[in-house]
Amino acid sequence: MTQLNLVMLPGWGMEKGAFQPLFKPLSEAFHLSFIEWRDMKTLNDFEERVMDVFASIDGPVILLGWSLGSLLSLELASSYREKIKGFILIGATSRFTTSENYLFGWDPRIVERMKKQLQRNKEKTLTSFYEAMFSESEKEEGFYHQFTATIQREFHGDDVFSLLLGLDYLLQKDVRVKLKQIDSPLLLIHGREDKICSLEASSFIKENLGEKAEFHIMEGAGHIPFFTKPEECVQLMKTFIQKEYVHD
Repeated sequence: MTQLNLVMLPGWGMEKGAFQPLFKPLSEAFHLSFIEWRDMKTLNDFEERVMDVFASIDGPVILLGWSLGSLLSLELASSYREKIKGFILIGATSRFTTSENYLFGWDPRIVERMKKQLQRNKEKTLTSFYEAMFSESEKEEGFYHQFTATIQREFHGDDVFSLLLGLDYLLQKDVRVKLKQIDSPLLLIHGREDKICSLEASSFIKENLGEKAEFHIMEGAGHIPFFTKPEECVQLMKTFIQKEYVHD
């Protein structure tokens, strides 16, 4: 059987290297492609980068979107129905910030404050964000230290302007109205102790998609369950793909 194409979209301030625990196991089942958010110049670049990768791939794709990557995946869903045949969303959200009628996100003022902090001290801002991705138990098990070692080894780093654009994307995007238009199968994986995107943000997506979405909660996990519980995540992904796409 031909390998399915899996396009992986990372979160804010993240790079391909964050997905490292998934490389080997997922490459056995998929042809992997990666999107990077470095050196962004405009908000349109987020969608453009994905479109460029789509253009290089023959046949349909499944999107694996994490955090900001989940928001963009949902944004693309209705425009690229023929190309996108499914979604795996980790630490997902359809709107990152709160509003009068949506409470499952960050207060926009906190994101604006983060933008100011980023301009004053990029490294400190990124470090505190990275640390917040892990639950207390994950930190005690040494996963945060493993992740900082991965960053030093694998990440290229990004400039402040590009990172600010990423925060603007999170401030501005609201794809809740597009959820009803999704007709492809969708797998949601969310850490119960996620402090970046709340569990309720994925619950909201599941409620809007009903039977089209599978929802799995990772106990004890924070915002990056595929780094701290890679075997469980890979098993969920492979089971989902087997059920939805492999019929021969």
